[in-house]
This record gives sequence, structure tokens and C-alpha cells, in this order.
Amino acid sequence: MQNRYLMPALLLGILVMVAIIGYALTNPPVPSQEGGPVKFGSEREVQEYLIGFDQATYTDQWMNTAKSEDMAVMPPGAQAEMPIPMPTAAGGAVEYSTTNIQVQGVDEADFVKNDQKYIYLITGGRFVIVDAYPPQDARIVSNRSLTGNPREMYLSGSMVVIFSDETIEEFQQVEGSAAPVPVRRQVARADIYDVTDRSEPTLIRSISASGIYASSRMTDGIVYLITQEYPQRRGSDIPMPVVTDGSSTSTPDIWRFDDLEGPFIFQTITAFAPARSSSISTESYLVGYSSTFYATPAHLYVAYTHYGDQYRYGWMRQPGGTGPSTIIHRFALNRGTPEWKQSMNAPGTLLNQFSLDDYQGHLRVATTVEEYGSGGFQTSSSITIFDQLGTITGEINGIAPTERIFAARFIGDRCYLVTFRQIDPFFVIDLADPQNPKILGELKIPGYSDYLHPFDDHHIIGIGKDTEEMAWGGFTTTGVKAALFDVTDVAHPALKDSVTIGGSGSDSEVLRDHKAFYFNSRTGVMVLPITVAQGYGAGYVWQGSYVYEISPDSGFILRGTVPQYRGDEPPDPGRWPTAVKRSLTIGDMLATISENTVVLVDIRDPSKQYGSIDLPVSVRRYNGNILRDVPVPSPA
Repeated sequence: MQNRYLMPALLLGILVMVAIIGYALTNPPVPSQEGGPVKFGSEREVQEYLIGFDQATYTDQWMNTAKSEDMAVMPPGAQAEMPIPMPTAAGGAVEYSTTNIQVQGVDEADFVKNDQKYIYLITGGRFVIVDAYPPQDARIVSNRSLTGNPREMYLSGSMVVIFSDETIEEFQQVEGSAAPVPVRRQVARADIYDVTDRSEPTLIRSISASGIYASSRMTDGIVYLITQEYPQRRGSDIPMPVVTDGSSTSTPDIWRFDDLEGPFIFQTITAFAPARSSSISTESYLVGYSSTFYATPAHLYVAYTHYGDQYRYGWMRQPGGTGPSTIIHRFALNRGTPEWKQSMNAPGTLLNQFSLDDYQGHLRVATTVEEYGSGGFQTSSSITIFDQLGTITGEINGIAPTERIFAARFIGDRCYLVTFRQIDPFFVIDLADPQNPKILGELKIPGYSDYLHPFDDHHIIGIGKDTEEMAWGGFTTTGVKAALFDVTDVAHPALKDSVTIGGSGSDSEVLRDHKAFYFNSRTGVMVLPITVAQGYGAGYVWQGSYVYEISPDSGFILRGTVPQYRGDEPPDPGRWPTAVKRSLTIGDMLATISENTVVLVDIRDPSKQYGSIDLPVSVRRYNGNILRDVPVPSPA
């Protein structure tokens, strides 16, 4: 009786083995360099990998199961060697400023761009073009409604690329439902406009990639769009990344790294030229929560925090336990076809993109390191240097114990580092020998810097907050502080001059976003957006910009201030529509830009105002209710 079932069982086993061998032969895993990514052979292989990982470790904590409508998933929390010169067109054309970027030759997207005549803005959900020069005749010449949630843009000749996040709805068959149900999914869209006729921008192409817009760069005429998406489990199915170009749809190859335990996100890199038609290159990687992106003309670096099992299961309870580290992937851009080259692991966590720097074949990394020892939880800072093979060549550990990095800037063979807990140590670090980095000098002053910017070979500008000691001990922050550091004597850096604006509660967009900082290295003029307060809870008393002339001999010299609101009425403390977000120049005209207004003045004499332009904007309360709508101006 048993033999009656034995033969069919053997035949079934043979068929299963043949099927497995056939699948392996037709879908072999793509080999990679040592420690590099492995390409999945099929969508089913990706799904099985994610579902298997999900069941073995995190169950449903990191993948959503769609029952009817799957809401869009958002991630948690959601450098030039020298000052970058202001571009001057040939033939005596007007000089104009550009976005304050980190690396010369690598543009960064922003909500405002300009050329020698026009200002291009994303504001109030619209694409607005201002004919700004000459300023006496400035006016809006075009405003166009945008769909989704517009984020940032690039200007490339007569082409403008606008990135937006939007939610699309798809009908899919999911487990437990007899009929297809609507399922929502987020995509990031890149709309390319031809603005040859500034009064009539023409949409000529739309490219979209699944996920949210994470970041982008543009170099050598190619745009690199980075999107992120959580794997969304819908029954037994997990939708794969998708990229569309007009009516054409493609699924990028998907890669994984064996040294990452998860949880994962799909991170898709899509490269294209901002033109009516061009080829698209796209690939997707299973990585951790990516939050830091850095690029040079040759390479793109993607970095994210890796916590690991020891951290996840209680490293803080174990003396000697190591904290989180940073995984860094380097991709060669290859003019539009990014290719993975190395993966590196540095101790600690990054502050922002300025914590990374590629210089003469080495990657320098500044991190805040967290450790747990016999004395409890401790922090310090580290500098780690990698060669082109991803091998550590040199490092400095234990910098500024008990403190965290507040600002970092790599310039040539030096690193300037600001740490803070109660006092601001400003470090000068020598990186000329990648195998033997060393601290050259240190300066301790009250306050701290959130952003460092090169002034010249021997001076650094720092923008941050001042501090004062409290009567019962400890420190509290006060006004916005601009400092000029003299590093001529690297062993003894000095504070050349500093100014503090406002009291406690004062603020500047520069503290959060380097693109808000304006500095002209040729003229030494700095424009600092400021919201002035006279104490926490006292409300804001002024919003606008301070215009300084800076020199090593005289320090900060105030040229004037530019209020961003009309008349003498102070800003409403419940709203920030007049907080300046960006500053730019065309010729001698300075434009300060807030949520609702562009103010045009003479940068040589900021008290001379050419006028202001109202922008279309919806001002909202924190709970999302509309407070007021500013009418959209019509082109004159």
C-alpha cells in the first residue's frame, strides 16, 4: 500500500527539483564585486526575499498590508574647495548669483532659480516667473498652476525641471477581497518645461518614479533623481519600483546588499537629461533609511544610519557597546549611468551633506559617535578617511568628548569642525596626509555655528546662535550669531569679529538650509535672512534681511537692513509668511524672497527699494486650515 504512494511522491520530488534547478538556471543571482550589491533575478525573488525577511524578523512593523486603501507611506522624520564665484556672462552681460551649493560643478535643486533677467519660483502651488531686471520694471510675467506637492527645480538654459510629489490611485486585487480595490501609491514626478517664451512655459515632458522625492543633483547636463519608497505589502504582493517617461513604463533592476539586516526601503536613482527627449537610466537598491546625499561631478554618495542587532537589542545596557554607524555607498555617475563602486562603514552618524567630502581620491567623513561605557552614555566626534577601494587609511577618534557635531566644512586639505554642549569648540584639522590626520588647533567661544562658509584662504564665516550662562547653571541660546574665524595661524585659530542679532527666539533660515545663505566672495557682501525676537514667548518684532560687508581688517560692517513686510506693522507671531527664505542678486539688485513677497532693493544701499511683488500663496494654520488666500496676480 505504501508503494502505491511512493512512486508519485518521488516523481513529484523530481519535478520540484527540476523546477528549482530550471529557475536557478534562468534566473541566476547576478554576481557582484566583493561586498557589493547582488541583483535580484526577478520580481518574485524580490517579493519572496522581503516577505521572508519580514516574517523572520519584523513581522508587519515595516511593511503595510493593504486591505482597502493603502495610504502613502512616508519615511520617519522626514562642497566647494573655495568660495564659489558669482557667474558673469560673456560680452559684458549682467552678473548674477546662483544657488549656494556645496561642490562646484554640481547644482542642487531649490524652489527658486534665476538667470541674468528672470526669477523662477515655486510658490503657493504654482510656477511663477518674474521679469526682475531692470528692477524698476519688475513684474510677474507668468504664473502656472502645478499639481501634486511641488518641491524643487533646476534651471538649465531654457529648460526648467520641477519635482513634485503626488499620490496616484491604482486598482489591484488584494487578499480577502473578491474585486479589485483602490490602492494609493506615492510617486515623484519631474516635469520639464521649455521657458524660451517666459510668458508661456510649455510642458514638454514628464518623468515619474515611484516613491517620494528624496533629493537630486545635476552635473554635466544630467539630472539625478533619488526617490524612496517603503515596500508595501498588499496581500501576498509587493509592488516593485516603476519609472515612467510619458507613455513608456519600465521596471528598474533591483539590487540588495548582504550586510544589511533591514528594515529596507526601495531607493531608486533615475538619470536623465533635461530635454524633450533623451535616454533614461534607472536602478533601485534595497537600503536603510537614506537621509544624506552628497555628490561630486564624478560620484554620488548615498549614506544612511545602520543600527545593527547590538543596538536594536540593547547595546546601551552593555558597557563597551557600540552605537550606530553610517553606511556609505559610492556610485560612479558615468555621465548618466550610475554604477556602484564601493560601500564603506564609518562609526557614528552624519549631521548633513557637509559631513562628507571627496578630495584627491579620498572620502573624508565627520561623524558624531555614541558609546556606552562604565560612565554611562557618551558622545564624541570622529574623522574617518577612506581610499578609493573603501579602505580606512586614517582616522581621529574621541574628538570633543560629551559633545556633538553642529557644523562641519571640508576645504582643501583641512576640516573645520564645530561641536557643542555648553561652549563652542572650533577645531582646525589637518587632512593633508590621509594616513595621519591630526588636530592643528582649537578655539573655544560662547555660542555655536550651524553653518560654515569659506571667506578666503585664511578666514571662515560661521552662522549659528549665541549663548549665555543661566543664573542656576547651564546655558541658553540667545540671538542669531555671525562669526568670522581667522585660521591664518592654524595652531591658534582666532575669532576676528562677531555680531549677534536679536534675543532669544530669533531665527534664520540659514540655520537649517545652506541654500538660504548669500555671499559674494568678490565684493565680500553677505546677506543674512533674520527673524528677530526679544525673548521666548515675546513674539517676533521684525522679519527681513541684514546686509553686511565683511573684511578681515574690519570684520562685519552693516550696510543696511531690508524689511520684508510693508509699513511699520510687525509680523504676526502666529504666521511666518514674511520670513525670508532666499536672497539673490542680478546686477546691483538684491531680491529677498519670502513665502508671500519678493522685495527688490539696491544691494549697494539697501535703504533704496525698487519695489515689491506679491506672490500667490496660501497661508495655513498648523492644523491645516486655510487662514487666507492671496489672489494670484495676473501677468501684466
